[in-house]
Amino acid sequence: MPARNCTAARVLVAEKNGSRKTSPRQLAGARGSLAILFAVLLGLAFVPRSVAQKQPASAEEVQQLRKEVSDLRENLKRLEALLESRPTSAASSPAATTTAPAITVPATAVEPSSQAANTALQARKPSAEDTGLPQYTGRSTDSSVAMATKAHGGDLSGAGNLLRTDRVAVGGYGDFQFRTPSLNERADGGGSSTFQSTRFVLGVAAVLSQKQNITLNSEIEYELGAHEIDVEQAFISWRVRPEFDFRAGIIVPPIGRFNTYHDSNLNILTLRPLINQYIVPTAYRDAGLGVRGVFRLPREMKLSYEADVVNGFQAQNDDGEATPFSRIYGQSSAAEPVSIAFQATRNSKAVAGRVGFSPILGLEFGLSTYAGTFTNQDDPKKSATIVFFDASYQRGPFVLNGEYGRSNIVGAGIARQSAPLPIVNPNDPLSIAALGNYVAQTSPGQDGFYVESGYKFFRGLFRNREKFDEGAYLMPVVRFEAIRRDRTLSDFYLNESRSTLGLNVAPSPSVIFKLNYAFNHTFGKVPNVPGTINGGEFGADPIPYRDYGKNGFTGSVAYVF
Repeated sequence: MPARNCTAARVLVAEKNGSRKTSPRQLAGARGSLAILFAVLLGLAFVPRSVAQKQPASAEEVQQLRKEVSDLRENLKRLEALLESRPTSAASSPAATTTAPAITVPATAVEPSSQAANTALQARKPSAEDTGLPQYTGRSTDSSVAMATKAHGGDLSGAGNLLRTDRVAVGGYGDFQFRTPSLNERADGGGSSTFQSTRFVLGVAAVLSQKQNITLNSEIEYELGAHEIDVEQAFISWRVRPEFDFRAGIIVPPIGRFNTYHDSNLNILTLRPLINQYIVPTAYRDAGLGVRGVFRLPREMKLSYEADVVNGFQAQNDDGEATPFSRIYGQSSAAEPVSIAFQATRNSKAVAGRVGFSPILGLEFGLSTYAGTFTNQDDPKKSATIVFFDASYQRGPFVLNGEYGRSNIVGAGIARQSAPLPIVNPNDPLSIAALGNYVAQTSPGQDGFYVESGYKFFRGLFRNREKFDEGAYLMPVVRFEAIRRDRTLSDFYLNESRSTLGLNVAPSPSVIFKLNYAFNHTFGKVPNVPGTINGGEFGADPIPYRDYGKNGFTGSVAYVF
């Protein structure tokens, strides 16, 4: 009997010997062998005719071939009867679903299309338990995956992986929000209770070279109802080995953890952390190139690294205003992609990088940094250095994330200790103008941190209900954070802390409803001066938005596809 039919033979031998304890894995392998046996029977049925056409066959040879065909037919009937008598035990056994592949014959004996379909089913879609894990960095080790989703530590925005056998994959994410006046991201909105189509990101990835594992990843972001349309990412990645991956284009440098994994479905709250609004203008993207990789260490430990050379922060925003590193805006407008990805304003470049260490599965620590000048070619030199420490722990339904970031701004005209806040008289326009000029000045540096946690529960309850998808959950969340937009001032009103409580309701892992209430606290008294909706000219409005510093509510629906 041919060697490729060994699985079926073993099952039949066991039956002949009176053993009824054939393993589920053997039965699963036998099922896979059915197709092969049919092919063998079909081929052998035509052997005598083809042989007779080429050269005369002896009576003994013909008789032997016919006997083999008869034996195979008999064995096939017995095998079919055996499998039909035990369909439930083989299908329901854990070994049949969690062990090695069911078909145990060589890969060359399996129909290629069936093998590819099985691989795609296994690798393309993350499991329900893993989908939507916040800020996950455990990169996929599946050799069939060319680019994993961000939920699996990759670069792809969306719910499905890009396989090496794919040509193009399309995915994305987005969120729709409601905010009360006191809550905002950065200083480009607020002032009234509003519904807001915050962002819609369309991700397109493609395999450019299957054998070399060269891929393209891109993201186009429609922000604030298409008020802004940006190319958030567009880079070529050549993954030579897991330890060495080269990429070039518009990339997201790994300054901290959240800047890389900032997608709405991965953020467990509606608003982004304060340090990722001002110290690092999430999502900070830049034009450049870099290398990265992951080293697998003993006992499931791993070491990851990334090093990038980029154009760096700019001295002006797209409107020509000198807003970067100011006390009111921080770095939030220092990396607007229209200018930063097109033409550098100086010859020197910035560098960014991160080193991560995971001592055990689910726990990771990271250290990242950024360094570069941000002034134009002929202007007095000013530079920024940013350092981030991050940590994450995930075990089952529990998640705990935290980051600390600190920036240091040095250069001409920047004092190491800021002057005291000017006295403000709400009835004196000159004093209000002086305050506006004060908050528009460059800060010597900022620092801040956040710690957040969440726990998924009632997953079993949702799974048993027909109206909810597998993996549905409820998740109470909490975040405590603080930021000093001028860390040399102890009573500056733009230095603040925030405690946020929330509940996430996910009828599907791909759709998350978030309800959050934030308790705000400012480190200094907020000046009683008129505020405007959507702000005014830079430096003329010292308060970013109305009701700054007050408590507020926000809710959103985030989705990934």
